[in-house]
Amino acid sequence: MKRSLNNKRRKEKILKLRAEGKSFREIAKELGCSKGLISYHCGNGNENKRARSQYKKRNPLCKKVSNFKCRCSRSNYKAISSKLKTFKRKPLRSGNPSDTVVNNISKNYNCKDVIEKLGEQPICYLTGEKIDLAKPESYHLDHITPSSKGGTNDLDNLQICLKEANYAKGELLLEDFYVLCEKVLKWRDKNRIL
Repeated sequence: MKRSLNNKRRKEKILKLRAEGKSFREIAKELGCSKGLISYHCGNGNENKRARSQYKKRNPLCKKVSNFKCRCSRSNYKAISSKLKTFKRKPLRSGNPSDTVVNNISKNYNCKDVIEKLGEQPICYLTGEKIDLAKPESYHLDHITPSSKGGTNDLDNLQICLKEANYAKGELLLEDFYVLCEKVLKWRDKNRIL
């Protein structure tokens, strides 16, 4: 059984608005979806898909930014099929549950915006160690306030950190993580064997 979350309906709306001569920007504003999604549905085959994937290969940070923006909370995970688990869906102001917005971001942003925030040579916000953006396997984009604790996917809530540091922080708030680190260090110092 194939699951669908109104994708067919969204595609139909996009194609209808495009046929009316509306721009990608106008459609995105009206439906609350990304221009990339509109391009995907308006494209003719794999050419657009291939171009997008090649762009992401050139800049490894872009894929991480995209995943960060689409991160869903654990409470919503079960309600969304596993293939779409990275999407956060919320109702539009219309109140109609079939009209949804992908991502819980208040203002859209892209890789360039993230690089401006982090700098060309970013450091882990948890450990202070330098991060090489060309090695995406070594770092994560972290929700400062975890999505499970009500954090959004906005740029304000995004920071970069080493993969290991992000695993250690998990779903803790930053203050709770610091308290945990202090307990660990206190325990280490108390039980140090010479």
